[in-house]
Amino acid sequence: MKSELVEREKEISENYWWFVGRRTILERVLRGFAKHSRVSVDAGCGSGRNMQLLSHFSDLVLGFDRSFVALELAASYGLPIACADCQAIPLAGASVDFLSALDVLEHTDDDMAAIAEFHRVLKLEGFLLVAVPAYRFLWSEHDEALMHRRRYVASELHLKLSCSGFRVLKRTYAVFFMFFPIVFYRLFRGLFPKDPLAPRASYVKLPAFLNKLLIVFLRLEAWLMGMINLPWGTSIIVLAQKTEAASRKVKGQTV
Repeated sequence: MKSELVEREKEISENYWWFVGRRTILERVLRGFAKHSRVSVDAGCGSGRNMQLLSHFSDLVLGFDRSFVALELAASYGLPIACADCQAIPLAGASVDFLSALDVLEHTDDDMAAIAEFHRVLKLEGFLLVAVPAYRFLWSEHDEALMHRRRYVASELHLKLSCSGFRVLKRTYAVFFMFFPIVFYRLFRGLFPKDPLAPRASYVKLPAFLNKLLIVFLRLEAWLMGMINLPWGTSIIVLAQKTEAASRKVKGQTV
């Protein structure tokens, strides 16, 4: 991700509805489906805010990112960080109890290689929490600005994890209530010409009351996720557990 966007996300991460809501969902999943971990890793930690949340559920939290700008910002939380890529994690095999990859896989050159690395570093029965953007038809200037390579459907991500030696425990869409307004906004934005050399992320500045209302919606979603899987949304949340060696195939390719 571009350095200016990393800095922008750091500025708005404490109050902007999407970031606040995602942390609420993360906390709900951790409380409801995972367990306290000795060692947790936040892959693609960005500015480090999610590491702070993970620290409440772990004895030790490590973070890594390939952006030096992101790591400079993450250092302010006082947790161990390193410069590394998801496809070459500098950790020993079976050394991690919990790994989160929140809006990371869509940035990788080879998402299956990254998932294989997650599998390698996790202990048997260790947990993997993944969040990715949903639906190719929602591809927009926002994805280009954030340097995404792909968007997913839940069944595709489920299959890739299953074929890499993970058992999926929880699979749900997120940003359910705001899905259709976001679809409309993306389609509306697509009617106007854009600068192909400088795409813009769609972090829309909202009135305070509307920002708070959207946070309430996402908190409601987090509560619902404790009981059901949401059928659509702009993001996908999956919690999986390492159960076996990765030796199966996806679309004819060994993984």
